Amino acid sequence: MLHLSIRLVFYFALGWLIAMPLGGFFGAMLPLVLILWCVGGCMHFAADFINIVPAIRRSARRSACEKWNGRYYAYYGAQIRLCLVDNMVWIVEEDVRAIMSPAVSEREKRLSGVDYAVIPGTVLHGYSEQGLLRLIKVRLMRRGGEADMKKFIVWLQNEALPNVKRVPTSSAI
Repeated sequence: MLHLSIRLVFYFALGWLIAMPLGGFFGAMLPLVLILWCVGGCMHFAADFINIVPAIRRSARRSACEKWNGRYYAYYGAQIRLCLVDNMVWIVEEDVRAIMSPAVSEREKRLSGVDYAVIPGTVLHGYSEQGLLRLIKVRLMRRGGEADMKKFIVWLQNEALPNVKRVPTSSAI
């Protein structure tokens, strides 16, 4: 079975080829011929039109489950990897380092305690959700209100973290 778009092009081209000669001979009947042609087209393509919504849904599910998709979340051009391990969200330290300025010091990492560790099941170091939010809030209190960090917190809490918790397969590393 030919692809839907190719079939549509052939169908309308054939309709145009039929309608052009009829326009000269049967000028008054041309609208009737075109209406019948459209009805025939609707009947011919009915199954395709009915199946378009499930096809879009299947395509969306497939793309969401692809190995590469959902591993990264984009935050103003920076790639942030989030992973869900035992209902706990972890954020990869290397990605946090790209966003936070000044960089997180060794002292801050030690003070984070168990909220900074090797992400279970990987070789990557990262911050737990609570640990990263606490680290950013402490930095905001010490350094004053940095607009970029406030935007990052809002993005984490409103977009990235709810998505990871809602669609756990999107966080597989």
